[in-house]
Amino acid sequence: MNMPKVSVEKSSQGAVIEIQRSTRDRIRLTLLKRISEGVYLPGERLKELTLAHEFDVSQAPVREAFRELETLGVLVSEHYRGTRVREISGPETKDAYQLRGYLEEIAAQLIPLPKLQEEMESIEGQQVIMRAAANDGDMDGFARANVKFHRSIVGLSSNRILPKVWDSLEIGMRSRLNLQKNESKLLSLAEIHQPIVDALRLGDLKQTGVLLREHAFSFLDSLP
Repeated sequence: MNMPKVSVEKSSQGAVIEIQRSTRDRIRLTLLKRISEGVYLPGERLKELTLAHEFDVSQAPVREAFRELETLGVLVSEHYRGTRVREISGPETKDAYQLRGYLEEIAAQLIPLPKLQEEMESIEGQQVIMRAAANDGDMDGFARANVKFHRSIVGLSSNRILPKVWDSLEIGMRSRLNLQKNESKLLSLAEIHQPIVDALRLGDLKQTGVLLREHAFSFLDSLP
């Protein structure tokens, strides 16, 4: 039995989109790995055409990968200067992680318990996603769930300025770069969050805060 022409065309278009997406993701992950490992140095310019030739693709997926990395804060694009690796110093990252630890400790202690009860299922859901992503070796999925987990807790704080300050630390971008260096430890990193979930479930906000601060501080020695 012959398939209708429209169905065949839709199927073909879907396959093309999937190929484009996987190509873009492959380029993005490769660039992120090179940046985290110091292959591309802060301030270094990345050229679309050169990378397109390297990956044997058109410039479109390279451009899309650039856009996603710009969104993460890893790359910056400027007129007349092109796309460059964002300059982030080691001391800056350590300062950000230290401040993050204190902010999350304060945020946890300012969570109204009724609000926590409403969002507890969602927070636990992010922990489940982290575990699943770690088991699958899905660093991207883990990174997204990890940031959502912490941002959700900070967002529950009764202090409305706190989440804005946390966001300004660019935790998502810094976490991805840090995870890139700890890809083999995803399973243990996922489990580190379980005591935080347990303390939240008990409504022990003081202990939750301490665990969040210790969690952020645990990365200080491994940062460049």
